[in-house]
Amino acid sequence: MQNRYSHILFDLDGTLVDTHDVDVISLYEVVKEYFPDTLETVESLGRVFGLPAYEALKCIGFSEDKIPEVYAKWCRAIESRAGTVKLFDGVLAVLDILKKRGVKLGIITSRKRADYGKYGILGDYIPLELSPYFIKAVCSDDVKNPKPSPDSLLKYMQDTGAKPQEILFIGDTKTDCECADQAGVDFALALWGYTQREHLNCAYYFASPWSILSVAVDGDCAKLMWFKWAREIQAIGQIGLAYSKDRFDIERFTRLREIALEIMHTYTEAPLEKIKEAFCFDKGYITPKIDTRGAAFDDSGRILLVQESSGLWSLPGGWCEEDGTIFSNVVKELREEACVKAVPYKLIALLDRRRYNNPPLPFGIMKAFVLCRHEALAFVKNNETIERKYFGKDELPLDKLRVDTTSYEQLMMCFAAYENKDWQPIVD
Repeated sequence: MQNRYSHILFDLDGTLVDTHDVDVISLYEVVKEYFPDTLETVESLGRVFGLPAYEALKCIGFSEDKIPEVYAKWCRAIESRAGTVKLFDGVLAVLDILKKRGVKLGIITSRKRADYGKYGILGDYIPLELSPYFIKAVCSDDVKNPKPSPDSLLKYMQDTGAKPQEILFIGDTKTDCECADQAGVDFALALWGYTQREHLNCAYYFASPWSILSVAVDGDCAKLMWFKWAREIQAIGQIGLAYSKDRFDIERFTRLREIALEIMHTYTEAPLEKIKEAFCFDKGYITPKIDTRGAAFDDSGRILLVQESSGLWSLPGGWCEEDGTIFSNVVKELREEACVKAVPYKLIALLDRRRYNNPPLPFGIMKAFVLCRHEALAFVKNNETIERKYFGKDELPLDKLRVDTTSYEQLMMCFAAYENKDWQPIVD
């Protein structure tokens, strides 16, 4: 699969780094010093975040001659709380995956470059783990007009040669959204950092940093209109057949399914019978199928994969049985494919396969990834798998992964869930 965006840019505060409480509490402390009788609260001051610092102070009511003094006190108050600043969960893992995919990463921030001290773009109190991932940062004092003006994004494009259609900008404020809109760049709202109630019209809404991977790459066929049309025609035909009683309507809906088959056959050159088998996978009202995948780890933190008869490696799993649950199906698949007794204990994610795996299929699939404790029994080859093995992060058989069921990004997600005891499930 190729990258959908060759450049992914991030706001810093509230998107990569959880600085909101530190910033707003520090600001409130300073405001109370200058305006003891103020009606401002910690909550009400949240309205100015996303603006450059000097503009935020002006909005609160500080005069221009006082702002430099107030700003310096605000910075000192922030520095005194430096130990409470942290990266949002999943940020580093996702940045690492994107960088390895060749995506160029940048920062577009309302902070001044002078704020960042001896550590360059990331500052004295910003976690330094971020530094290796970014090729460029544009700060508010690098441009004449900072966010919500598009100048910051335009400067990034001027300096790097990136085109608007190659860029995805991810932020957590209305000013970020307006900046992207004026620059002609796709915008994604980081819901994990968004604190306002106003609805923003965005290209994407990400519930967690891991959701970024759902749009970071394109499948070879899923983006083509003929593929989308074929799926839609197939769905209309199948739903029509589920409810139609009139024989003429039945003939029309049957013909729609045949047309969808012919489109797929013409453009993919796959055998017609194979396509027909895929399209006719279900009857009645068309709904996604459920594919379950069990993530089991040994005491060294290595993940269990099974080698299929094709020679490719995958997380053990398969279609959810009609009379089973996601967890019961994980237990069954791990027993049959990996010869282990499994105890599922946490949902990692429920993902729309179309967003993460290639090649595309004519029907919808929701993929459930589940963490499992397990006891390994003696392995016996079977009609599906010929071997099982544990792999560390740096030992994965990348050139022999069965990517239509188990991608590298999904394996990294499983590692992250295993390592994070407070992991929150990702649900598309």
